Amino acid sequence: MFQETILQINNGATVAELSEALEKVVAAVRLAGKSGSITLTLKVAPASKGSTDVLMVESQVRTKLPEPDRGISIFYATDENRLVRNDPKQQQLPLRVVDIEQPKQLKEVI
Repeated sequence: MFQETILQINNGATVAELSEALEKVVAAVRLAGKSGSITLTLKVAPASKGSTDVLMVESQVRTKLPEPDRGISIFYATDENRLVRNDPKQQQLPLRVVDIEQPKQLKEVI
């Protein structure tokens, strides 16, 4: 009964939406390595007050995709409440790149 009914809800659009949602969840799970989910909600209500022979069925498909891990950045707060990457309370060293000449011939020690 369920399979026949689900195929007829919204003229098959719910089944198509479920298939698309499943494909998205599978791809996201494979990418993130974490679990995801699909939720199908069917709301069944009488079409009119006092009559329970005619029913309206409303469907809703929700997906919960896994989120990939995000990196963490470390910042320092300045006295002006700005975020900077280098500690403003630490003295900066005057570092520079030094070019080193490579010897033309290597000597072999025996």
